[in-house]
Parts: sequence; C-alpha cells; structure tokens
Amino acid sequence: MKNLLTKVNKNIILMMSLCLSFAMITSCGNDDDTTVDPMDPDPSMVVASFAAQVDADNSLTYNFTNNSVVNGITDNSFTSSWDFGGDGSSTDESPSHTFSAEGTYDVTLTVTASDGEVGTATETIEVTAPKNRYAVITDSKDDDTGELRLAVDSIQNGRITFMYRVAEGPVDMDIKDGFINVAGSSTTGDFSIVEVRLKDNAPHEFREGASDETIAAANFPEGMPNVWTTVEISWSADFMSTPTYSVTIGGQTVITDAVSTTNGGEGDEPGHLEATNDGAANFQWKYNSNSAVNDGVYHVDDIVLYSSDSGSEVVVFEDNFQGRVAGEDLNPEINLDSPYHENSTDATVGEDQ
Repeated sequence: MKNLLTKVNKNIILMMSLCLSFAMITSCGNDDDTTVDPMDPDPSMVVASFAAQVDADNSLTYNFTNNSVVNGITDNSFTSSWDFGGDGSSTDESPSHTFSAEGTYDVTLTVTASDGEVGTATETIEVTAPKNRYAVITDSKDDDTGELRLAVDSIQNGRITFMYRVAEGPVDMDIKDGFINVAGSSTTGDFSIVEVRLKDNAPHEFREGASDETIAAANFPEGMPNVWTTVEISWSADFMSTPTYSVTIGGQTVITDAVSTTNGGEGDEPGHLEATNDGAANFQWKYNSNSAVNDGVYHVDDIVLYSSDSGSEVVVFEDNFQGRVAGEDLNPEINLDSPYHENSTDATVGEDQ
C-alpha cells in the first residue's frame, strides 16, 4: 500500500510541475501581454478598377465609373481618391472631370477599404481638344436661298446674339452675302423689323427695315472672309407703333434705337405695323439669293436669344451646336430633334477639322 501511495504522489507532483512549466512559458514573451485572437478575420482583398468615357458634348470632359470591389470582410464599403494626372483630384466615387487642355494624363484611382487595406488602378487617357461645331448654310437651289430659321412666341423687348463667318466653296465662286433677318409675325421683307446684309471685303448694309436717315447714320464695319464675327441686334416694341432696334457688329455700334420702317411704300405701312408692333418672333439666317446657286458657305454659331418682357433678361433659346453631329440636317422634317423651323433648308451642322 505504501508503494502505491508513493507512486501516486510522484505522478501528482509531475503533473503539477508540467502545469507550472506551461504557465511560465505562456506568461513569458512580449511585455505588452498581447494575445492573438484566433477569431480575427484576415485582411480584406481590394481590387481597384474603373472605366473612362469621353463626354459626347465636350471631348475635354470624361465620365469615370468606379468598378472597384472589396472582398473578405463583412463591411465591404470603401472610399475613393482620384488623381487626374496632375490636372485635379476628386473624392467622389464616380466623378466627371473636365481637363484643362488636350494631352496625355495618367489617371489614378486609390481605393481604401473599411479595414484600411488599399488598392490602386491607373489608366492613361488621351484627351483631345473639342472640335467646334456650327450651322453651315449653303445655297444649292436657284429658286430659294439657303436658310436657317428659328420661330418663337413674340418677344416684345429682347435681343439676339450670334457669331458668323463666310468663306469660299471648293469651286472658288465669289462669296455671296449672308443675312440676318429679325421679323415679327411675317417674314416678308417689307414687314421685317430689320434685316442686315453681311458682306465680305465691303461694309455691311441694311436690306430691310431702315429709313434713308438710318442708312445715312449707320456706322457699318467692313466684312472679312474666314473670320468669326459677333452680331447683336436688340429691339423694343410697345404694341402700338413700329419697334425700335439697335445693331452691333464685331463690337462696333452700327445704329442705336432706329425706328423700323417698311421699304415697300405707304401701301405696306399698315401691314408692317401689324406684323411688328408686338415684337420679334422669327429669325432667319439666309445665304445668297433666290435666283442663283453658290458653293460658298455661311457659318452661324453661338446663337443666344434673350427676352426682357418679364422685367429681367432671361435666355429663351440658345444653341452652340456642340451637342450635335457633323452633317446633321437642321430641317425638323428630316431631323426630328431639330428645334428650328421647317422652312430651314440647305442648313446642316459643320465641324472644324
């Protein structure tokens, strides 16, 4: 019996020694007493990715779609940081960015997951300057002029601004006159508020709506081919008398507050008054004449129509043609998206090369 007890005691002492040794080993090590929790998840896996699409209206603008993903953790949200090749930055998830100039840009997306893991993606973007687009008016018919026409509800007090240039065609025919006609309810020449003849290598001149006194007082600059020139025409009507108008071309004041006049004689005065006393409603950009053809071109761009009838000037219509496609016909009977009048003919969208 004594031997059995001795043997049991020795086993107990051995087990206690082993337990003490294990406790000492586990308690030793780093001084911060940090323990490893076997339940902590592994770090997330971050895959940064994006797609870039040039904007249809402006080739300097790109729309970026963030396709990044975070895997391996429950909270798979992330933040985004964009570097547009030194041309700006953004923290939007899927931003739009307009580059300052054409060139090559290395766009980098940095994605940071909720656990701090980071992923990056870089893509080289070739940015090109936008090509200017505008209306091209020609004259291919010998019984009508080429014309771009805009019709709106009558504007009693307003103004219209645009840019134009004329140029020779491929056969080197002489450049013919372009016109801008501001009219009321009728586009008949004698019933126009004012129509200006835009010439090249000669001073511009009135075609309709101007008295002899207005013609004599006008200060027209000389037209130049192949040069974009600004035009502004404003008018004011009072529903009782014929309107007054002012014309500025290339920043030069031509006439101020001229009284609209019919050139058709006393018999047309009642019709002219009726067609114009409530203001402007029709705007025509015409090229060449009714009896000839010409391969020259009349370009029109940056049309903006304003109304001050409410007491404050507001934009009624504007078109810089940038959202259109080169070669697009501006006749709404052919192109349902065109905002212009159905009498528009030989008017398409052009594009600089």
